[in-house]
Amino acid sequence: MKLLLHCCCGPCSIACIENLSSEGLSPALFWYNPNIQPLTEYQHRRDGLHAFVSAHNQPLEIVDTNVSTGTENETLQNCESCYRLRLEKTAAHAVEQGFNAFSTTLLISPYQQHETIHRLGEELAAQYGIEFVYRDFRPLFREGQTKARALGLYMQKYCGCTKNRDQGSGIRDQGIEGRHHRNAPVLSSPVPGPRSPIPFFDRLELLTGTEVLEKLAQTKALVFGLGGVGSWCAEALVRSGVGRIGIVDYDTVCESNVNRQVQATSRTLGRVKAEALKERLLEIHPRCEVTAWGETFSRENAASFGIENADYVIDAIDSLTHKLDLIETSCSAGTRFYSSMGMAKKLDPTCIKTGSIWETQVCPLARLVRQGLRKRGFDRDFTVVYSDEQPLQRASEPNSKGSIVTVTAAAGMILASLVLRDVMGSLVLPCSKGNT
Repeated sequence: MKLLLHCCCGPCSIACIENLSSEGLSPALFWYNPNIQPLTEYQHRRDGLHAFVSAHNQPLEIVDTNVSTGTENETLQNCESCYRLRLEKTAAHAVEQGFNAFSTTLLISPYQQHETIHRLGEELAAQYGIEFVYRDFRPLFREGQTKARALGLYMQKYCGCTKNRDQGSGIRDQGIEGRHHRNAPVLSSPVPGPRSPIPFFDRLELLTGTEVLEKLAQTKALVFGLGGVGSWCAEALVRSGVGRIGIVDYDTVCESNVNRQVQATSRTLGRVKAEALKERLLEIHPRCEVTAWGETFSRENAASFGIENADYVIDAIDSLTHKLDLIETSCSAGTRFYSSMGMAKKLDPTCIKTGSIWETQVCPLARLVRQGLRKRGFDRDFTVVYSDEQPLQRASEPNSKGSIVTVTAAAGMILASLVLRDVMGSLVLPCSKGNT
């Protein structure tokens, strides 16, 4: 196989090249990276890669771009358009030069939209009649970064475009006009960078350390049900640095959702809940890989959500049948699984607890779940979030399902906390006040 590997920078290339070489593949390297601002940033990344491959006798072709017009290109409106530009150029160049396969070092970064890159690679492979060599290099990310630091390679602090630069690292323009020079020096980072891989999470890193933050960036969670509990859980996970999340809900936003669902506002009425929440999550954490499904989970479509590939599955579904289906599917797949019980008709968030599904008390939904699971012959254990507050009954509306955000959001935060504490592992100290 003749493989052309698109390279975004030296640090990301090291582990990818070593991994492919261990498989018997010796890729030729290809640099094509428009829309990196400012000019000095573009130069440092290009020349850092050039210095690395020269020292290691790797074949490298550099296709330079006029980065001064990169952000003026109307086609580069989002991350996906940037990915497509690079991958399509690589695929076309590979065909022109007689390669029969291509890949990219973008697949190593936990801060890029991994599934989008994979999808685009496969689409372009079909378009150009060439193979896309897909590898999930993300587990090698930290190793590559460590080796790059040891070699003194330039370490960038943001993705590349102006929007990402200004929102992420706060680096300001250092002069983007004019064209670059091939003999620009290979330097250490000229601007002191933040401690954390993504500056939004500096305060979290002070609590967890860099290693846990990087682990969170590689974590994949699926949240089923985006109502008053699930929507807050999804937002808490993204605000805590989880780098990959799938969100699932068939419903649309209506007026009765506004009092407790995070994506429900006067502007999102009528929109699919999953799509509205995806938009919000990406505004919070633009580098998060968010996949939204506007559909109902069921046994029939269970395979389409990739549950077996998720690190965590969160159940915040209201429908009993679909809830039971998700419990069985997730537990059978061996995925870490947490489930929310009923939060309707409750007012006191301090009554919320976590525990085994088989040991819950008071919660009517938990009782129905246990009964349903027993009928299906299911006897496995899993952790649930429930409230032991007696449901409120209004004489005028005995069957109402009234809910309040202080309870539903608290349950969502606790669900997210279960994930975060599990990722952090030994860093978590037991709570002296019990399991509440």
